[in-house]
Parts: sequence; C-alpha cells; structure tokens
Amino acid sequence: MASSVIIYLSNLRRLALPPTIDMRDQTEKLFEFLGFWLYRNPIKALLSTFLLIGALVSQVPSVTIDTTSEALLHQDDPSLMEYNRFRDQFGRAELIIIAVESPEVFEQSFLNQLKSFHMELKNEVPYLKQITSLINVRHTHTKEDALIVEDLLGAWPEKPVNLLELKQQVLNNPFYLNLIISNDGRVAAVLIETVATVNESFSEEQILAEFGEDILENLRSSQSKLYFSEKENRKVVEAVNRVVNRYQSNRFHLIASGGPVIIDAFNRATLKDVRLFIVLSLSAVAMFLGLLFRRMSGVILPLLIINASLFSTLGIMALFGVPIKLPTTIIPAFLLVVGVCDAVHILAIFFRHYDLGETKEAAIGYAYGHSGLAIVFTSLTTIAGLLSFSLAELSAIVEIGYFAAAGVMLALIYTIIILPALISLTPLKRTQAKVQQHSVMDRVLQSVADFSARRPRPIIIFSLGIFVIFLPAVFQLKFSHNVVEYFPDHMPYRPDLNYIDQELKGSLTLEIVLDTGRENGIYEPWVLNRIELVGRKIEKINRADISVGKVISITDILKEIHQALNENDKTFYRIPQNRDVIAQEFLLFENNRADDLERIADSQFKKTRISVKTSWVDAVVCKDFMRDIHYQLQNVFKDKVEATITGLVALLARTVSVAIYSMAKSYLIAFMAITLMMILLMGDVKIGLLSMVPNLIPIIIAMGFMGFMHIPLDLNSLMIGSIALGIVVDDTVHFMYNFQKFYNRRCDPYYAVQKTLLGVGRALIITSLVLATGFFILMCSSLKNLLNFGFFTGLTVIIALLADFVMATALLIMINPRRAVIKIDANL
Repeated sequence: MASSVIIYLSNLRRLALPPTIDMRDQTEKLFEFLGFWLYRNPIKALLSTFLLIGALVSQVPSVTIDTTSEALLHQDDPSLMEYNRFRDQFGRAELIIIAVESPEVFEQSFLNQLKSFHMELKNEVPYLKQITSLINVRHTHTKEDALIVEDLLGAWPEKPVNLLELKQQVLNNPFYLNLIISNDGRVAAVLIETVATVNESFSEEQILAEFGEDILENLRSSQSKLYFSEKENRKVVEAVNRVVNRYQSNRFHLIASGGPVIIDAFNRATLKDVRLFIVLSLSAVAMFLGLLFRRMSGVILPLLIINASLFSTLGIMALFGVPIKLPTTIIPAFLLVVGVCDAVHILAIFFRHYDLGETKEAAIGYAYGHSGLAIVFTSLTTIAGLLSFSLAELSAIVEIGYFAAAGVMLALIYTIIILPALISLTPLKRTQAKVQQHSVMDRVLQSVADFSARRPRPIIIFSLGIFVIFLPAVFQLKFSHNVVEYFPDHMPYRPDLNYIDQELKGSLTLEIVLDTGRENGIYEPWVLNRIELVGRKIEKINRADISVGKVISITDILKEIHQALNENDKTFYRIPQNRDVIAQEFLLFENNRADDLERIADSQFKKTRISVKTSWVDAVVCKDFMRDIHYQLQNVFKDKVEATITGLVALLARTVSVAIYSMAKSYLIAFMAITLMMILLMGDVKIGLLSMVPNLIPIIIAMGFMGFMHIPLDLNSLMIGSIALGIVVDDTVHFMYNFQKFYNRRCDPYYAVQKTLLGVGRALIITSLVLATGFFILMCSSLKNLLNFGFFTGLTVIIALLADFVMATALLIMINPRRAVIKIDANL
C-alpha cells in the first residue's frame, strides 16, 4: 500500500498541469456559466444589446466619403498645417481644368460659344472664387499714359476685335501659354478655382441651414474655418459636368479634369464599390453558412450579428465625424467576413451536440465552455493586428486600427450576448447528420493528419525552401500611390488627365511660399531677381517621370506692367532694378486689379507664392521632385528668404514617407503583440514562438509573389501584412488550443493532431473559405487598388490554412514527443 501511494504521488507530480492550464480550465467554466445565464435571461440580454445597436445604427445616414490627400493626414501634421496656412492666405491650389478643343480657336463662332460657356459656368457653379479663360484673362496695357488692367475680351463683342491680332497677342504672351491656351493655339482652357473655405461663400444663416447649429457654433467660438470638403466638391463637379454636357459637340470638344474631378470620380467609384461589397459579402457568407449548418437558423443568426456589427461600426464613425477614406474603404467587407467567424465556431459545437440529443441549454453551455476562450483570443489577436495601426502618422490608417478593431470587438460582444439569447427564444429542429458527407470530410482531414504527422522533417525543409525563394522578392517591392492609376482602362479619367497634361503641360500644382521676413520685402530687386532665377531653374528640372509645364510667380505681373509702361516694347519684359520703380508699378497695378495681387502676395508684400505646374504623377515621384526643388531654393536664396513647399504635390510626397515608416512600425508592433498573446495562451514560450511561423510564411509568400509580379504596394496593399497576421493567426489559435487540450490528455502528438483536425478542422476550413471569399470579393471592385488588396489578402488566408494543417502539424510533432500514458490506481 505504501509503495502504491509513493508511485501515485510520483506520477501525480509528473502529470501536474501548469498554472496556466489550471487557469484556463477555470476560465472555460466561467464561459460555460455565462452561456447558461444568457440562455436563461434572453430578454434582459437582447433588450440592452438592441438598444445599443439601435442608437449606433441611427447615425449611419451621416456617414460620408473623403478620399482627398489632406484627409489622409492628421490635423496637426506639419505638412497639412502648412497647406492650411497656404489656403488661408492664397486660396485653393487645386483647379478644375476644362480643355476646349476646336479646329479654329480664334474665330467668331468659337469665341461666342466660349463666352456663353464661361458665363453659364460662372452662374451655375457653386462655391466659385474665380473662373479664367480667354474671355477674362488679365490683359495689361496702357492708354493715354495710364496703366490699364482689364479682361482680355471683357468689352467683346460689343467692341469688335481683330481676330488675327488677337491670336498673335495671345500666342506671344508668355503668361497665357500653357495656362489658358496651348502652345500651338489649338486648345483653349477654362480654369475653375473654388473657395478655400465654406465661410467665404455663406452667411451665418446659410451655414446654419446647410451644416447645422453645431458647426455654426464651433465656427463662432473657435474662429476656425470650415475648409472646402468632399461634400462641396461633389456639388461643384456635378454643376461643371451639367454645363459641359450641354455644350459638348464636335467643334467644341470639352474635357474636364484636374484634381477635384479625379477625387470626385474616385469617391463615387468607392461608394459604389462599398455597396457592392456589402451585398456580395453577405451573399457569400450566407452560402457558406448554409453549406456548413444546413438550416435557416445557422444562416440567419450569424448574419444578424455581423450586420449589427458592421452598421454599429459605421454608426461610430459617423458619431465621431470620421468619413470613409481611401484606406478605410476595406472596413465593411472586412468586418462582414471576419465578424462571422466567432459565431461559426460557437454554432458548430452547439449544433453538433444539440443534434446528438442534448438540450439547447446544455449544448450552448458546452459550446461556450469549449470555444469561448478561444474566440476571445482570436478576436484579441485580430484587434492587436489592427491596433498596430494606431501609431501611424496617417490618420486614415489610424482610423482603420481604431474602427476596424471596434467592429471586431462589437462582433465578439454581440456574438457572446446575442447567440444564447436568440437560441433560447428560437424553436430549433434537430437534424440528422449526413454520415456520407461527414465521412468524406473526415477522410480528407484524416489524410491530412497522416500526411503531416508522418513527414514532419520533409515538410519543414520544404517550407524553409519556399521561405528562402520568396523572401528576396519582398525586398524588391516598390511603393506607389497614384489615384489615377487605380481607375480601370475603360473609364475616361486617365486618358482625360493625360490629354490635359499633354496639351496644357500640367494638371497638378506645387506651391512655394516665400517669406522675406519684412514688410515690402518683395519690392527688393534682388528678391525678385532670385524668384525669376529659381523659376528658370525649376523649369529646367529634367526627370523622366515628371515634367514642369509652367512656373507662375509675381515676376510675371511685374514684367507685364514694366513692358506696358514702356510702350509695350518686348525688350522691357523684364524686372526693373530700382526698388522705387518696382513699388510704384505694383501700386499702379493694385489700383486697377487688386484681386490678382491678393492671390499671389500678402497685403504687406512680405510673402509671395510661386506656382509650379506639373503633370500628374505618382506620389513617390513627388517626393524626389520636391527634393530637387528644395535644392534649387537653397542654392538660389541661401537662407536669406524662408521658402516652404506646399500644395497637393507636397501632401502626396508626405503621404509616401509616413506611410512606409508607419507600416514598418505597424508590422513590428503587430508581430510582437500577437506573439506575446500566443505565448500567454499556450503557456509555453517555445510553442508560442513556433506558432507564429505558420502565420509569417503565408504573408512572405503573398508579398513575395507581388514582388515577382512587379505589383507595387499602395496604401491598401501596404496593410496586408498587419491585417492578415491578425486574421490568419485565428486559425492557429483554434488549432494550437485544441491540440494542447488533446495532447495533455494522452501525451500523444499523433492522437492530438488527429482529434484536432477531426474536431475543429471543418470549422477552420469554412471560416477560412469565408474570409478568403470575402477578400476575393474585393476583386469585383472597379478600382485596381482594392482588387489587388482583395486578391493577395485572400491568397494569404488560403495559404495560412494550408500552413496550419501541414506545417503547424509538422512543427508540433517535432517538438512534442510521444510519452507513455501512466495509469493511476483507481483505488487511490
């Protein structure tokens, strides 16, 4: 007897479970109790939850879309703050450019139609600050020794003009070329500039009617400005398109483009795609749920939860006044496919036990005890991957982290609370499992288990070989952010923009603000000479990927004045070298046409702007181009004048640098956070670390494939790593969690792998297929950036499932030896 006790105690010490396992058992019992309580108190649970859902969903109609470059950045970002200061001082830098092509621009009929077109735009386009064309472009001349600055055709047709002389005058004016007329005189342009802030266009009563009392009070209390936004831009573009469509003809061919047009088109395509994704994702989820559960309740209950999660998340975005932006367009499809996984794992266990004869209450209690902790951990790993975006320097990426994480958390909460309550209130029929279908699936899973468990070394060697092949390709990836390239070839936006760039030498504007540091500093000849010099140097910047079409500065106005005051002699088209003369000439001009000066210099003549007109290019190119501009500014002004580069080009360049840095930081944070969580769940450092290997290799393969195919990373595909890591680790959690339970039971890795695959294998396959299909649905997008993101994220999910079934199994077999099971004397 004594020897039996000694043997018992010795064996008990060898079989003692670690504290983490004991704690896990207690947590599982708490989840089981929670399932019972929610089942017994369904009305309380549903009432409180539906009140929350109703409050959040009521905000959804207020959701907006804004894919502008300034929307990507934080409000306190230095580049955006500089851009706002520029807008406050000089107005908007983005123009709508309408190219007007005709067999003969300088003929009576064309000019009549152009004037009519010009006037209708002026009368119908809201938020208009300035419209410029051949009709009203600045014409500086003298009359009876007096300087006259007037519209070029302001008095026409009442006052006839010689059309041949007009043509020569226009084509010989350097300021007009590539601004309102092409070099060959074949294409005229109409430039539309809108107000920079809504405050400029509305009275307080109009702001109250249009935007509400909260916005009005905020503007009153903070003296802040309501900047021109996507909402106003849409109205402007709609009005422009209406007028363009009325005047479009073979002899008056119109092409409207420029930043505002491109952004509006992108917003519309995005909204259309988001609606399509929601419908297709719901259809795909319903199909897979039907295949898995083969009953209406198995389809309706999860769909109710994921819809509540999605629209609650959109409601939270609206509540915080956060619009859907370029990167956040993935949130609806993402939540629909990710949010259903928790319900699938709970219902898979519940229906299996319910169909075997258990009561609903017993089955839901067992399902919560079995999978409750696992679904909490899978949700937390997904949230950890998403929250890694929270430290990004792009506000749009931060918002993905916050709001997608909130959506995943809501899906978890709704699943835990709503499922037992609805199951309690819903009559359910038991179904007879189809043995034939299950046996086929079981045979497949059994074959996978046998293959992986019996060949661990070759599998690991093969996996390392794949890793070695694809890893170098990851470092060949290049970044790209070019909204125009996202449009499909059949849409007109890219050809229209290329036409503008070719005929009028540019559709983008880079702005340089020069601060002399003293009042009337611009009057200094040396300052103006250097402005002229730096303009010539910028025009000569020769890059294969970007072209400078025109540089506009205050020296253009001064040279026009000086030439006009000297009998229009072309030799006087230059900067006078006397400060008093410069001051006098600017004063004469200001008395005639002050608005033109206000758009190019401040009232104290301390600051001025230089506008650099370029072709539309990739944001990566903008960064290098800005570096060239900065070098020229430093070389010419030598710190005697403060020069700041801003405008849309500068914002694009800023987006590139912070996106790359933010994503590198996000990948590291996500990996560290999820690895730590896996170690805590597994209760073993070695197993926790090894569990990350099957999750990293699929990401390396997907991104390496992008490298081999020369597909660049954009703002969406750049997030694949962090998002995919947070998602694909969910299958690993369920796999490892169940493996450890079965391994602790018999200390036999072969038995544990077999039971794990036969137990959770079906659910893992279905959830992975749902996830992958949800991302593949993004390939139905009309925009290429979402298409690429959907394909490669879906590919990552599929590869990750295979890695869990094959590679994870091989690793577990290698590190978990088979030990003999010790039988304890039942009498002890």
